[in-house]
Amino acid sequence: MARFARVVAFAFPLVLAGLPALAEDASKAGDKPEVLTKVTLDDIKTALQDAGYRALVKSDSTGEYVSSGSGGQNFFISLGGCDDQKVCKTLLAETGGWTPKTPLTVDSLDAFDWDNAGWLTVVKYKDGKYYANYRTTLAGGITKAWLQSNLEAFATSTENFAAFMQK
Repeated sequence: MARFARVVAFAFPLVLAGLPALAEDASKAGDKPEVLTKVTLDDIKTALQDAGYRALVKSDSTGEYVSSGSGGQNFFISLGGCDDQKVCKTLLAETGGWTPKTPLTVDSLDAFDWDNAGWLTVVKYKDGKYYANYRTTLAGGITKAWLQSNLEAFATSTENFAAFMQK
């Protein structure tokens, strides 16, 4: 107990000296982040551009989406489960298709998933190509920072997936 008292007696002045800086940091950390209760394609475009990626809102026969890319690989982001007020429940990010240089195995896909923190779902389509996508919920609102970090993680995973498919 005496040892604990000496540690506390030694550390207490250090803690007191740091309180003003701690209070300043706490006030910054206490600021409420901006929450998006209704995510739009423009929000997605802005988050990608703020992260340094190109981003354009486009449309085709399936609807509107954001077109972007990373490391020479294109990807597309759309919103789903939208109601008549344009409040959407999900965000879907998808990549283009690849034909792997070497046949894929469950073990190789599992290793890729492990190394990339499970950011992508890999799907084989009827055309024989493999596609990667990421789907997340928007229910309840998200912060702009969360949106940007998720889009950045998907972009990085897209680059990694392209490199994996070309091994």
